[in-house]
Amino acid sequence: MRLLIAACAVLFSLQVLAQDEAPKQGFYIAPHLNNITADGCTIIWESNLEEQGSLNYGLNGKLDQTIKDEAPAKIHRLRLTGLTPETTYSYKVVCGEDTLESTFKTGPAKSRPITFAMIGDSRRWSNRWEATRMWEHVAQWDPEFYITQGDLVPNGHVYDQWPEHFNRFKEINHNLWMATARGNHEGSQIFDPENDWFAQYHELPGDGEPYAAFTWGNTHFVLISFEQTAGSYKWLNEYLPTVDSQYTVLAHHFPVFCTGYYSEDDSRKEMGTSTMQRLARTIFDNDVDLDLSGHTHIYERLHPMKDFKRNDREGTTFVINGGDIGGNFPEQFTAVVGNNRTDEWEAPSYTIFNMNDDSITFKTFCWSKVDEAIIEIDSSIIWKDEALPKAALAKLNAAKGATRIPHINTLGDMRYQAAAQPLLGDLESDNAQVRQAAATALRSIGAESISADLAAYLNDDDLHVRREAARSIEIAMDPALTDTIIAVAADNKQDMETRLACIGALQFYGDAEKTSALLLDLLTQDDLERKVRERAVYALSRTTDESDMDTIIELFMAEKDPYTFLRLAHTMNKLTGRRQSVDGKGPIAKSQPGEERQQFVDKWMDWYNNKKKKPAA
Repeated sequence: MRLLIAACAVLFSLQVLAQDEAPKQGFYIAPHLNNITADGCTIIWESNLEEQGSLNYGLNGKLDQTIKDEAPAKIHRLRLTGLTPETTYSYKVVCGEDTLESTFKTGPAKSRPITFAMIGDSRRWSNRWEATRMWEHVAQWDPEFYITQGDLVPNGHVYDQWPEHFNRFKEINHNLWMATARGNHEGSQIFDPENDWFAQYHELPGDGEPYAAFTWGNTHFVLISFEQTAGSYKWLNEYLPTVDSQYTVLAHHFPVFCTGYYSEDDSRKEMGTSTMQRLARTIFDNDVDLDLSGHTHIYERLHPMKDFKRNDREGTTFVINGGDIGGNFPEQFTAVVGNNRTDEWEAPSYTIFNMNDDSITFKTFCWSKVDEAIIEIDSSIIWKDEALPKAALAKLNAAKGATRIPHINTLGDMRYQAAAQPLLGDLESDNAQVRQAAATALRSIGAESISADLAAYLNDDDLHVRREAARSIEIAMDPALTDTIIAVAADNKQDMETRLACIGALQFYGDAEKTSALLLDLLTQDDLERKVRERAVYALSRTTDESDMDTIIELFMAEKDPYTFLRLAHTMNKLTGRRQSVDGKGPIAKSQPGEERQQFVDKWMDWYNNKKKKPAA
């Protein structure tokens, strides 16, 4: 009898343990919104156990309508149809002990101004989105939906990585749609489809992947999946001419233009001239207004571009919001890029877009470790009708003192070239805030016509004015200023940020021979500031030629700074045509100054000399 009682006790204990270990009924992935249209919305969730999911919904808080799965399942995808445009609906999902009750608003049926938010590459954010309560900051602008360019999780084909993503955005994805263009970290939609959890947890609009499209108010959106980005020009050339909206926005993961990472080997730098050239041409030919991308973990906004040149009036504005902030040194197409020279700006970041009747306005925000607050890091206005900036300029001319500041800011955001000359006068204002606002606006405008005037402010007592003047000259410089800017860049007593911008200006617009001579001289200085050294060697790879090869080899053999000697190696790759790895963990990176590096020099020179011996084709 005792044995029987003991056996029953053990059996009961095992049953209790099994019950404790068994998954409890409830949400594995909580309900989130997808593919909202004027007359419909899809709600997707996953339960821990198979069940026939159901959803109650209705108007004015009433839940008097019900929709159910056709059969038991774990992933539930219910499409609500026959809805009224621009109408708020309530809905409720019960799953075991878990309940979610929320609302959503259907899309507009007619053209009208809209507001949406942009984020990207959120897989790298850890808990930063929640800790900074960034979602509350976004909410103040009342966005109608989010656009994200993918990389939501480290590996989208790994099942248990997805709850973290949906939990990260649990404050918004139950009542706002996050329209997502698939990134490379979501994984392929072509290979291993059984584990394509992105496809199972999302419903894209229109025909779905790889080219999903929808119209919201006055704007048409096209989402391109990462695998098709480079080849998407073929489909876009047929599709975009059929679009009938005031504005067109492309969203995809890989950038068309990008300064790339702050690195020794131009990692992820994309100039729109290689794999993306035909896509860039399609974007220009079809007058796309905004091109939104991610992938490279920086924030960068380009000057509006048309036919691969800056064109503020007719160009496409490219925005890269790759989740993080730090970026590379600017290129000629760069209007704003995350500063890699300080540790002030930090992820997460977001951009809010207003697609107005007469303009597109947008602002970008991120976390500031210095202020311990969310700060604005970029602001821009895209206009088509010159009546808009002319009206702003008229208001500026009528204003006095500090009342000029909002008009100065507006003209800077508009990049209105005609405002450059009037704004120069504000650099002499007795009001420090007016001077600084004018300097920022002139940097935003970046007009070559006033670069000589701004050169006079490169030693201004106000450090903000000095730096913004230098950055404006870096954006657009009269080549005749080469000697003047060389003198500023060579001055070891000059502010570092000012020197960096002047080196950039020389890289883009200066006499190449004089610029290379300056850069090589800077690199021989033992006491040169580290960031100035890095900017100099970065620029050298673009200004030098084969006549400097012996000097570059000499510097490479002796250089101790890792970034500098690897960048010199990158330059030797370009000059000789031989590609040796300049990866930070490769054999060159591990080599010591002196004889240990000679083997790499020998390989470059053998390749170079053999190439010269070959007869021309």
